[in-house]
Amino acid sequence: MSLENELGFPVKYIYEGKARLLVPLGVGEVDPSALPVFYNPASKISRDIAVLSVLGYFTGRSARLMCEPLAGCGVRTIRIILESGVVEQAIAGDINKNAARLISANASINGLGDRVRAMHIDANLLLAKMHAEHERADYIDIDPAGSPARFIENACRATNRDGMLGASATDLAALSGSSATTARWRYGMHLARTVFPKEVAARALAGFIVMTAARLGLAANPVLTVVHRHFLRVFVRLNRGRSKALRASSELGYLIHCKNCLSTVKSMSPVVANSKCHECDGQVVILGPVWLGELSDKELAGRVLESSKIDDPTYSEAIKLFRGVTEEIQDIPYYYPVAELARRASTSPPRVSRLIENLRELGYRASTTHHDHSAIKTDAPISEVLKLVRGESRA
Repeated sequence: MSLENELGFPVKYIYEGKARLLVPLGVGEVDPSALPVFYNPASKISRDIAVLSVLGYFTGRSARLMCEPLAGCGVRTIRIILESGVVEQAIAGDINKNAARLISANASINGLGDRVRAMHIDANLLLAKMHAEHERADYIDIDPAGSPARFIENACRATNRDGMLGASATDLAALSGSSATTARWRYGMHLARTVFPKEVAARALAGFIVMTAARLGLAANPVLTVVHRHFLRVFVRLNRGRSKALRASSELGYLIHCKNCLSTVKSMSPVVANSKCHECDGQVVILGPVWLGELSDKELAGRVLESSKIDDPTYSEAIKLFRGVTEEIQDIPYYYPVAELARRASTSPPRVSRLIENLRELGYRASTTHHDHSAIKTDAPISEVLKLVRGESRA
C-alpha cells in the first residue's frame, strides 16, 4: 500500500529548516484550515522563534520531554528536536486523526520515530492526562488558530518546575483593544484602543497567563515576548509555590491612558481618584489587568545571539526580532509612534534616533521597540517628549 493510500489523502514533500516533511497537496494554494491536516507555511517565522527560544532557554541543559498538543503535521515539534539539539523526547498530539498519522510518518522520515510519540487526542485532554499521570513536560508549545485562552490552565498544570510554556495568539483584535467586548469575555480584561496596540496585546496575553498560573499556585514569568505580522508569542518560565506566584502576580496592574495627549501611567488599582488626565485634564481610559513587568529576558535573547544560529539564513528574520528585544526597554508598558507625536505637536516627524538621543541626554530612559521601529519607548512625561519633538523638528 502506498503512503498516500495509507494516509488517505494526497501529499507532497517540502523542506522547512532541517525538516523534510510530507504535507497535504494544496499547501500554499488553499486556506490551511481547509486541508486534511493543518500546515501554514506563512507561520515558519513563528516556528523559527520557537526553535531559538527553546535553544536559548535550555542552553547548557536538556529538555527531557516537550509536548505540542495542537501539532498539525508535526513540523514544529520535529524542527525543535532537530534544530535546537536540546530536546530528548516529544509528545505531538492532535484531535485530527489524519494529523496523528502524518505526524508519525514525518517523525520517521526525519529519523525521529523513536523520539516522537504521535497521539490522536484532544489538546486539553492530553494536557490533563499528562498532569494526572505525572508526566509533565519541560517545554509545552500551544499554537492554536485564534486564542490560546482555553488551553492555558491545563498547559500550566502539565509543565514541569522551571519548565517553559510558549503560547501563540492570532486574535490580536481582542488582545489589542480593538474588540473590547471579546477581550472582556475571553480574557476577563478591560481593554481599549490606543496608539500602542501591539504592546497592549503582548501585555494582555502575558497577564492572562500569569493570572491563570497564579490561581493554580504557580508562578509564570515572561522570558520572551514577540509580536510580529499576524501573531503574538509569549514564552514564560513556570515554577511552583505560593510566594513565587504572589511575586509574579504583583507585576499585574493597569494602564491609565489619555486619548487626548497620549500620557500613559501605571497603576496597581483600576480605581483612580480622578478620571481626568494629570497632564492635560482630558478623559482617560483604564486598561487591565495586564502584565506591567519585563516582557523578555535579555539574557535569553543574548544566548540566542551568541549561538551558531545567528549566521544561519533560516533564522535571519527571527534573529532581527531577538536583536530588537535586546535593544528595547522591557518594563515600559507603552510606546509613542513618532508620526503621531508630530501630528499632535503640529510639526513634521523628527528622526527617531535623534529623539531617543535627546531624551537620554535629559536623563530619561528611551529606546525604539520591535513592535514599530518608527516609535519610541520612554519614561519621560509626554509634555517633555512633545517639547523635544517641536524642538527637533526645527533643528
